[in-house]
Amino acid sequence: MVAADGTDPPGWDEGWAAAWAAARDGGQLPDGTVAARVVRIDKGGITAARWPGDDHLVIAAKSARRVVVGDVVALDAEAGRIEAILPRRTVFERRSPGVSRGQVLAEARAVAANMDRVLVLQPLDTGLNPHRLARELVLAWESGALPIVLLTKTDLVDEETVEAAVAEARRWAPGVEVLAISKHRPDTLHGLDDVTGPGHVLALLGASGAGKSSLANALAGHEVQLTAEVREGDRRGRHTTSAGQIVPLAGGALLIDTPGIRGVGLWAADEGLERAFDDLVPYAEECRFVDCQHGTEPGCGVTAAVERGDVGADRLEVFHELVAELESLEADLEVRERDAERQANQVARHKARNRDNR
Repeated sequence: MVAADGTDPPGWDEGWAAAWAAARDGGQLPDGTVAARVVRIDKGGITAARWPGDDHLVIAAKSARRVVVGDVVALDAEAGRIEAILPRRTVFERRSPGVSRGQVLAEARAVAANMDRVLVLQPLDTGLNPHRLARELVLAWESGALPIVLLTKTDLVDEETVEAAVAEARRWAPGVEVLAISKHRPDTLHGLDDVTGPGHVLALLGASGAGKSSLANALAGHEVQLTAEVREGDRRGRHTTSAGQIVPLAGGALLIDTPGIRGVGLWAADEGLERAFDDLVPYAEECRFVDCQHGTEPGCGVTAAVERGDVGADRLEVFHELVAELESLEADLEVRERDAERQANQVARHKARNRDNR
């Protein structure tokens, strides 16, 4: 099912058509709804497009808190209401900061959906940050999309620094394409030509000041939002966008631009961790023990690789840090879930006693 005049939502393809038909045949789509894509979310509400340029402000949505930029939805255009969300192909999640204890489910925060590439930006004016890059790649892989590492602001450093940064980024991003780019050198963007054409949906991941807004403008072919200024004191962005939004690119792709993520918190990222550290797998297969933690165990293939110089000690150190963080998160969630279950049981018993005393 498509819009009334035969046009399709942004990024629509045969896969979405099949998903829509399956949901319709399964009775999940109310009569009168049309396919649309969520193209913007901010304090003013949710905006969905039935086709490029046909934007509708949504005034109500079932499970509105679950709607994210990039979602393909069933829209009641007359009522301005989202009635259903089609199953996501991919989803980018991060841990929501500043969550109070007891709000277990609120910690997983989806920020973008249905992208096939995640552009991971690292600005070279402040130097490559391998620890952050490793964390960002874990999140990118966990989303289900393919990451591409972009080293930005190459015009602010010399060629030798760029070459060294590319080599270091490749060491921290095994199997991932690494490109060095600058908005002042359009030729450096040609490496993205294959993924900026029709049918592709890209998402941006990087700290404030990494050059996300500048890249969006360059790929769109015009200024689509205010370019973030950068404070001289800490090189952080000041006027970055406060909304998640989709930017149509000149090549036909869609770009999901999300607010800067200053603190990258992991969330249920076991698969992403394995993909981000895929270079350790061959050595792990040589470990004497199946449950080897790659620490002080005898016969560890990974630590042996570090001793030989095949794997950097710093890379194994970051791996251990991320594993410890994920294990701590899992243990904390188990405690909170037990506390929540205990509280629920207490409430149930209290209600039962009240009924018995009546």
